[in-house]
Amino acid sequence: MPPPTLHRRQLLAGLAAGALASGPLRSLAAGAPPALGAGIRLIANENPYGPSPAALAAMRTAASRGAYYPGPERGELIGRIAAANDLDEEAVVVSSGSSEALNAACLAWGRAGRIVAPAVTFDIQLRYAERLGVSVQRVPLADDLQIDLDAMAAAVDDGVSLVYLCNPNNPTGLALPREQLEAFIDRVAPRAVVLIDEAYNELAADPAAQSMLHRVQAGHNVIVTRTFSKIHGLAGLRIGYAMAPPVLAETLRQHVMSFPSSVAYAGALASYEDRAFLQHSRRMVAEGRSLVQETLRRNRVRYLPTEANFIYADIGRDADAFQAAMKAEGVLIRGVYGPYRTWSRISMGRLEDLERFAGIFDRVYNAEIT
Repeated sequence: MPPPTLHRRQLLAGLAAGALASGPLRSLAAGAPPALGAGIRLIANENPYGPSPAALAAMRTAASRGAYYPGPERGELIGRIAAANDLDEEAVVVSSGSSEALNAACLAWGRAGRIVAPAVTFDIQLRYAERLGVSVQRVPLADDLQIDLDAMAAAVDDGVSLVYLCNPNNPTGLALPREQLEAFIDRVAPRAVVLIDEAYNELAADPAAQSMLHRVQAGHNVIVTRTFSKIHGLAGLRIGYAMAPPVLAETLRQHVMSFPSSVAYAGALASYEDRAFLQHSRRMVAEGRSLVQETLRRNRVRYLPTEANFIYADIGRDADAFQAAMKAEGVLIRGVYGPYRTWSRISMGRLEDLERFAGIFDRVYNAEIT
């Protein structure tokens, strides 16, 4: 049975509105849009090659119809996602970024029991839920920094209503082995909803093999979320979606509070259909990963194998201090996550920015050592 509706509008007030910045359409050959500010932005797992030319054109048209609510655009996107994933439309929930769907799930099932999640993962929605009284149990990562599925399964008792996994995980970039994740779902899903955040799935080496979408298609107690913020390069548009068996999807719909604009719907639909742009983005990310990995190897810095558009590296000193030193040189990277004081996450950017990053990293890293 799904939990009763929690009226978030009674708990929170205010919504943020977005605007589309107009500009000339760019072909893929023309490269990326202008960067934000003067620095090299490798901090937020964005795709700076987006939006795609098709998405830009669709958004300009949608903006000209901005006087009207986005009913048709919403229906068209939901229908396209459902058809592409062999689901009924009732199984698809579109929200303002996948983070809004994650928020809704944490509040909906958090009313009925605890949430179990990895101790180091994407956790904005977990912290949000905690502020509203939800209990979250965080399970430490394994020694190899992989999500410890055995420990998480052991933590699931009758008081747990939701289990959250990010796959590939953020900030580590590690993907869960398919067989182990399948076994985990078999063990846990009869007792609690399994919420799988697949924000980086489309950047993985084999997205279809890694996804748990087939569990949703089979009607299991599983929710899969995706986003247009990563490979699609639409982070600023705030649009994502969840796929779940209809009874779970209806509970999510009852708890989602923030919805995309007609401009976001139009851009997302056009990008979803733009296979050339998605392939281009995947190639650029792969080239960027190779460049950053070579920089780290040259400096004998340990890093984890990644299935995402970022790399998690042990730089051997306080990551916050190293972040500040890199920022002073115009490069933005992440600092400390949880107990891993010497590990830093480096997002992929445009190749020319990553080439500049390589020289700056060499200089700052070796100056810190000496």
